[in-house]
Amino acid sequence: MKITRKDELVAYQPKGHYNMIARRAHSAEISDSKQLTIGYSVFHPNGGAEDSTVPNGMELVYYIVSGEMELTTPEGVTVLKQGDSALFRAGDVRSVKNITDQDAGMLVISAVAPK
Repeated sequence: MKITRKDELVAYQPKGHYNMIARRAHSAEISDSKQLTIGYSVFHPNGGAEDSTVPNGMELVYYIVSGEMELTTPEGVTVLKQGDSALFRAGDVRSVKNITDQDAGMLVISAVAPK
């Protein structure tokens, strides 16, 4: 078992993200997790993440803890509100942006298929 306290989260800067703060709680580097990465991101007003594609062999979940995030995919644009989540599979393209005047908190969970 590995417990990570909130003051032990590891800050990082994800590629293509802006006006936000990202911290990881569990990953291969932090807690020797073999398949999961769990992070928490706070997107300030107008903060977001540019288009990116989920890598092969991975699934990704966004869970909105607080605030609202605009999610854009090839299928269209939708607003995710507190308590909403979105599941992405390998090859899915998406971007997010905080279009409100308040911070938005998002839990990000990614899983890699076992080898």
